[in-house]
Amino acid sequence: MLKGNLNTSYRSVKMLLGCLLVLVLSSCCRLLPIADPGHQQISAPASDFNRLFERRSDGWTGGDGTVSILLPDGRTAWLFGDTLLGTVSVDETRSVDTPFIRNSLLVQNGTRIETRMRFAGGEPTSFFVPSSADQWFWPGHGTVDGDQLKIFLHRFEQTEPKLWAWRWVGTDLASVSLPSLELTGIEPAPSENGILYGVSLLEEDAYIYIYGTADRNHPKEAHLARAPTGGIQCPWAYYSGASWSDQPTASQSILTGVSTQYSVIHAGHHFYLFTMDGRNVFSNIIVVYRAAQPQGPWQGPLTIYQAPETNSQVAAYNPFTHPQFSVENSLLLSYNLNHISDPNALYQDASIYRPRFIRVDLSEVARRFDTDRK
Repeated sequence: MLKGNLNTSYRSVKMLLGCLLVLVLSSCCRLLPIADPGHQQISAPASDFNRLFERRSDGWTGGDGTVSILLPDGRTAWLFGDTLLGTVSVDETRSVDTPFIRNSLLVQNGTRIETRMRFAGGEPTSFFVPSSADQWFWPGHGTVDGDQLKIFLHRFEQTEPKLWAWRWVGTDLASVSLPSLELTGIEPAPSENGILYGVSLLEEDAYIYIYGTADRNHPKEAHLARAPTGGIQCPWAYYSGASWSDQPTASQSILTGVSTQYSVIHAGHHFYLFTMDGRNVFSNIIVVYRAAQPQGPWQGPLTIYQAPETNSQVAAYNPFTHPQFSVENSLLLSYNLNHISDPNALYQDASIYRPRFIRVDLSEVARRFDTDRK
């Protein structure tokens, strides 16, 4: 747990992160509207999952990131970045001494959620800890590889003792044993080309596709690499705009205007990429793109939801899909919320720093794309 002024600074940095993650420039692409009179609603809040994550004690009580991985035994591993533990009162307040850690791992079995706790010096600590005490991990996506869960970890460091002064410095791969979910090792990811890989993974028959973000570009750009199925630590191939190359520097953007974290799924004959509308500054609109191949070209964007919780002080960011909880064509999707500037807001109102969940009607999404194409 971070102490004193450094703890306050780190918490404040994270509260401002919600804005930075969606701060991008606008572009001129056409946005397909959410309104479609006379047709089925495209998305709606998922009240069951919103209630499930209204946790008040016994570990995790708030966080962002909200990435999930289906495990072979039917459980789900949830990965979060900056996490608040402790207890939340019935009036939604929490103590200013609430433990704060850089990342966490939760395990869901049915409607039961367990926080896997680690301790250092009697205090709760992050599930994933880098070798340097001056750095921290925010988790990305992961995949099951034999008896191991491989998880992308994005490593950051503070550059100066002030707000906003942090930077991404590398990506590692964690190995977590199955079914015990014990951390067994952390090693560098195979790529070094300035792209933050592992924000989303897509597993097809022959390949696992590894989506990344050019996070320092504005608007942010999506990039794509791939590895043989079951070989996430093998050398990767990079999409160069027309073909696949073994040279990391050959990678070219496959889409402009994504959020730092986005999510890609394969449904029916198409691939769908879900992101905040990263073409606009402080966007609270979640959009989807569609393509016939994992690398595009992409049709869209189509608006699927506008986060109602946002205002001049609360930002929505980094949506992610959870296909293992789909019911027929209803896809579960989460997004994160955070306060922009007030360091005390997350203690005065715990509901600000919890994910929100919606269900997206994929058949309606496909119909609207098909209608627009005609």
